[in-house]
Amino acid sequence: MILFQAGRGEALKSFLLENARDPKFWKLAQSLSALYPPGTEEKRWVDGVLARKKGLGL
Repeated sequence: MILFQAGRGEALKSFLLENARDPKFWKLAQSLSALYPPGTEEKRWVDGVLARKKGLGL
């Protein structure tokens, strides 16, 4: 989320390709997305990370 917030798309992509093969990572991201109130920066960040999942084929 920090990389997404900082606009470091390539660094985020590298991190996800190296570390996000574990389904627990995505389960946590989904849980955080459900917990954050709509309209918050944190929800936007975690939803941005979740959106990258499909594009990276994860």
